[in-house]
Amino acid sequence: MIKYILVIASFYVVFGKNTSEKQNPCSHPLIKLAKDNGIKSIPFKDIFKYRSLVKECESAGDYKIIEQIEMMDRERDFKRSKSMASWTSTHAMFVVVTVGYFYMAKVLDIPYEVTFFPK
Repeated sequence: MIKYILVIASFYVVFGKNTSEKQNPCSHPLIKLAKDNGIKSIPFKDIFKYRSLVKECESAGDYKIIEQIEMMDRERDFKRSKSMASWTSTHAMFVVVTVGYFYMAKVLDIPYEVTFFPK
């Protein structure tokens, strides 16, 4: 039985993966995911891993890749924020409050200067 364990252990040593070779952090799947789909596509549980990969990638000298990812993400956000995409609850609340204040001022006969420009 001990011979079998020694043979199996020797196979692990001989055919094991060499962990001394360090991979390029910029070729990690999280970096590729951020490059393809944006930083917001990274799962919440992997955010800390992504941040450490960004630091490692910048220290390795590939800071242009990270700058490109951040620039593409900013441009994507800018294009999406040009117009309101849909009716949000914040927009609906703003409309209700504005219309409510307007009609409340009309019903109570409050002058325009008092309603919108308090002193």
